[in-house]
Amino acid sequence: MTRPDDDWTDLTQAWTETPDPEPRLDASFIRSLRRRDRLARLNFWVEMGGGVAVLGVMGWGLWRGIPLPAVGAALAFALFALGMTLWSRRGDPGLLTDTPQAVLRSALGQARTGFRWALSGVAISVAAMVFLILMLWVAEPVAEQRGPPLAVSSLFLAACIGFYLNHARRCRRRMAAHEAALAALRSPEPPQA
Repeated sequence: MTRPDDDWTDLTQAWTETPDPEPRLDASFIRSLRRRDRLARLNFWVEMGGGVAVLGVMGWGLWRGIPLPAVGAALAFALFALGMTLWSRRGDPGLLTDTPQAVLRSALGQARTGFRWALSGVAISVAAMVFLILMLWVAEPVAEQRGPPLAVSSLFLAACIGFYLNHARRCRRRMAAHEAALAALRSPEPPQA
């Protein structure tokens, strides 16, 4: 896997070394944009499907006699997670590859969407920790039985938060690189090597 800066170096060279009046697009960069676009769409539908499945399980739980506060908390958590998923995907520009500027705008939009997705993942993980604490408090009458499930769940969610924060950092770097490349394309002078 290459660093985003390496992608931009190759892309900038491909655009500046061509004698054509219209710069050519780097095929590997376009492929990576398409791959990210497919993964983002798949991830969105998996997250939405998971949220709907949780809502179905909560309906079943209510029918089976699970206490209403537990079902209400699970419903609130599921709706929060679904809302965060929708928020993170708002304003996705789609995949545009007709000009170098359009490619950069698409890449910038993907990085911004990925950054919002990472922030929503952190928020959902924190909400999941609160939800688990509430559920373990309500469902487990004996205090000794709460420790292991809470510890394992907390470690998993802490790892998720670490993953999301790392993803946010990478998205911030990509956003800065894409914005710099767009600025370089708009400027009248060619970029310095």
